[in-house]
Amino acid sequence: MRYIAVVLLVLIVLPVFSQDGEENADAQTERTIEELYLSQDLELQIMRSQALANDREMKRLAMQNIRSMVENGQPSEGVYVILESLATEGVARQVRSNGAVINNFPEIRREATELLGRVGGEQAKNTLLRIVRDDPEPMVLSEAAYALGQIGLNENNEVSDYLVQTLMRENSSPTPDNNLAFSIIISLERLSAQNGGLADPEALGALLETASSPYIRTVRRRAVEAIVNMREHG
Repeated sequence: MRYIAVVLLVLIVLPVFSQDGEENADAQTERTIEELYLSQDLELQIMRSQALANDREMKRLAMQNIRSMVENGQPSEGVYVILESLATEGVARQVRSNGAVINNFPEIRREATELLGRVGGEQAKNTLLRIVRDDPEPMVLSEAAYALGQIGLNENNEVSDYLVQTLMRENSSPTPDNNLAFSIIISLERLSAQNGGLADPEALGALLETASSPYIRTVRRRAVEAIVNMREHG
């Protein structure tokens, strides 16, 4: 009972504000997660309070509960809202103290991004595309790219176009990220297999460029394999 009382007290205090009393947040995302106040599900409200806390360990507790629900095939709409918030925490929603962002935990975003790929669906796909567009951390981008291939949706080449442009940008970098490139290669190959090939010729061009770019041998070899496999899909 003491634990429940503490949690309910946290719920009254939230939403989370920075120490100087200012909150810088994406308005649409914040309105969505605030709607969980209306939920009668105490477990959802507890996870919401954990997700919005500035403490890393509280967010980890929320992630543990969400992972358990996903693995048991029980993610509700409310759970998805919390997961989306965690996947963009510190980027779409920033809490600042003395000018510094105090809720930026890339490893939490990476784990939440991985779970979005397992949840799947159109909504998860759209969130992952925003992550590929906005997140500055290569490890989060790598996970998002991989998750997009896992979901497999690619209407009008929307997803493959994002991934190809990201790969081309990485190829031109003086220090390209091997993990990001590898994740994109796998996802492009998966999207090709699940959608009867990729109509965009830039995809093969980007992979050819990757095969001759300054990546480690494993990445360059994987790009060549993907080209061969994708030609078979087409």
